[in-house]
Amino acid sequence: MKPIDQLKSVLAESGYDVINEDGYKMLENAKAITTVEQAKVIAQLVKDIAEANYNAGYYKGGTDQAFEDGKKLGGILNKQNK
Repeated sequence: MKPIDQLKSVLAESGYDVINEDGYKMLENAKAITTVEQAKVIAQLVKDIAEANYNAGYYKGGTDQAFEDGKKLGGILNKQNK
């Protein structure tokens, strides 16, 4: 199995297949991945980045929701105090 195919396989099996065909072609044409070990390293980096992006989005969403909830509560309390 070619290293690029190994990368595709590992990412697909782990649910982190976020590189499109053009990206794989660029990696292959640039000969950026020439060994299976390099493919494993790139796969781990892709997983780490995907998880970090997901977690950042999750926390940002939680922060945004807390802000909106605070605004609503402030509006309710403001109406009650009038």
